[in-house]
Amino acid sequence: MENLKKLVRGKKIISVICNQWGDTGKGKFSDYFSCYWADVVARGTGGNNAGHTVILNGKEKVFHILPSGIGHDEKGVISLLGNGMVIDLKVLLEELAEMDAEGMTYKNLMISQDAQVIMPYHISQDLKKNQSQKKGGIGSTGRGIGPCYMDKIARRGIQIGDLYDEKILKEKLKKIQEYYPEEKFNVDVLVERLKPYADKIESYVKDTVAEMHRFREAKKKILLEGAQGLLLSIEHGSYPYVTSSDCSLNGTATGVGLNSKDIDLAIGIVKYPFMTRVGGGPLPTELGGNKSEKYCSEEGHEKEFELKKYEISYEIIEGEIKYDLQDKKIIELMNSKDEFKQGVGIRLAANEYGATTKRPRRTGWTDCVAAKYARNLNGVKMVLTKPDCLNGLEEFKLCFGYKVDGQKSVVKDFSKNKDFLYSVKPVYKTYKGYGDLRKVKEYKKLPTGFKKSIDDFEKFTGAEVIAVSTGPARDDLILR
Repeated sequence: MENLKKLVRGKKIISVICNQWGDTGKGKFSDYFSCYWADVVARGTGGNNAGHTVILNGKEKVFHILPSGIGHDEKGVISLLGNGMVIDLKVLLEELAEMDAEGMTYKNLMISQDAQVIMPYHISQDLKKNQSQKKGGIGSTGRGIGPCYMDKIARRGIQIGDLYDEKILKEKLKKIQEYYPEEKFNVDVLVERLKPYADKIESYVKDTVAEMHRFREAKKKILLEGAQGLLLSIEHGSYPYVTSSDCSLNGTATGVGLNSKDIDLAIGIVKYPFMTRVGGGPLPTELGGNKSEKYCSEEGHEKEFELKKYEISYEIIEGEIKYDLQDKKIIELMNSKDEFKQGVGIRLAANEYGATTKRPRRTGWTDCVAAKYARNLNGVKMVLTKPDCLNGLEEFKLCFGYKVDGQKSVVKDFSKNKDFLYSVKPVYKTYKGYGDLRKVKEYKKLPTGFKKSIDDFEKFTGAEVIAVSTGPARDDLILR
């Protein structure tokens, strides 16, 4: 713990943000700092389109709305849902009910009165217009996130605080009917439907911006928990294949009422030496290229399908699919010379299926050009996650540039332009693979080739790698 004490010494506000296309393991690190350091854990963007997986009491838990720090409520850690979020009340109460069932408390939960409410008509609109990836669709999660943010920007959204003034709520809903005539919802019926949800959360609803300012002035240790990833940010991502909130460092801070300059330590999470993407949009290093993107967009290619297709043994226990991540056939796929099959092998080895959507995540080698872009927006300090998932890999690659048709020189700067990203070919450097990293406890004892790749990553991106994750559990971590 000495390295942790050194890292956080003098720090009062820390952020944990994804530097890629999401799904990098932010939940584990939010849980880590919640357990050992934080007084307050706050989330400020997105809604239940996120899925943060943590290990609590030896069991895997996936939170879609609640911050990962909620697992430390008994210790007095405050969990805060910020003004920048969009909240599906039904899903929120389902998560709280799960906590009740497991004997976990949430007495220190705070919910912003200014957060937006995801309404049934938002979900209906999303399912009709945005979910399919076919024919170039963005592959929305269908949770109503985008339409809810649209209403927020159009200044007609329903805020959490509106739920407690029936007159204002009905007036707003009557105006909203004009924008969604095809939904044909009854205002009185919808208000009655919302009442029991509002009643159950009323004691947790606060002016969280004022609370955050109070925490800061009292020098409380505050952890900002990011959602999604920088390359999905509406401001900085590969538009239009992005989410509807700004999940950069700046957006995450604004979403809880703080300024990014308030942050003493900004930590960017990077999946390494592979990365993933869910939904449509460019992924320059994708293994299998267009074939993989098309395959992952089609229905029916979930985890069980792939296990059956490649004849890998599995069991279904309490509704969950269980299999040996290091199965011999998975290792063979992971080392296949066929890039598409190699991508499948990495997906199976790392269990890369959406925590929210269950969709297969597209896989590719870590893009250092994109990481350099993230370093300029989200800060210098980075953590590498999930390298242990590729134990048994014979060799791996990192992308240090792009080849553009008609140009002799290698491009070493990222562009969020989708046409550019779809047109480039990655320029790789190859490294020797490695064995079981889960047994390694010190940075100096990591395999030589793996450490060399990190040196190259740091030199190219200008980042400082402060930690390497070596497993899913909270303490499976090497702090430098």
